[in-house]
Amino acid sequence: MKLRTLTILVLAAALTVLTCPAWGQDVCQTVAGNEIVNCGFEFGGNAFTGWTWTGNTGFTAVTTYPPYVYSGNYAALMGPVGSDGYFTQNPGGNAFTFAFRQDPSYWLLDSIEAVDLGSLGGGLNLWYVQFSLANLGGPTNDFTVYWNGVDVGPSLVDVDAFPYEVFSGYLVGSSVPEPGSLILMGSGLLGLAGVIRRKLGA
Repeated sequence: MKLRTLTILVLAAALTVLTCPAWGQDVCQTVAGNEIVNCGFEFGGNAFTGWTWTGNTGFTAVTTYPPYVYSGNYAALMGPVGSDGYFTQNPGGNAFTFAFRQDPSYWLLDSIEAVDLGSLGGGLNLWYVQFSLANLGGPTNDFTVYWNGVDVGPSLVDVDAFPYEVFSGYLVGSSVPEPGSLILMGSGLLGLAGVIRRKLGA
């Protein structure tokens, strides 16, 4: 009898965990090879787990309000005033950074991907990156994406409000973590690989 009761309690606890919103599924979590941890900010109360968050951290949180979420249950809501905030992860040893300021409204960022597509030779790999971005306000604002310290676009400054759009592109980077010696890509290599572009019709 005790064993049966214990089994029922364990199953009930497992069901509770599986149905908890903090364990929601974002489309980026289903992408094979995606190296971004917490790619859709689905960790609930620990929404920025996996991300290094620096700079101006004011007016930055997660939202669960359905119109402001691209996929899953959460999205990052970013609205620092006066100076930029930064989110960074290091897939494969590459610094992938989002810089943002929204004065007076908010940016929405969700469903981020970074997939290593394989070697180009010479210790360099081709990466596919993608993210979903929306602008709730208008000027004054800025949003920039950096790959190993290089601005790879979009560099959005004083843009009008727009709904979620998917941005994607191919970038050259390293393939393994290399703390203290990240490979900095020049504009020539970035030109070969392409930069982040807006997906038309998304």
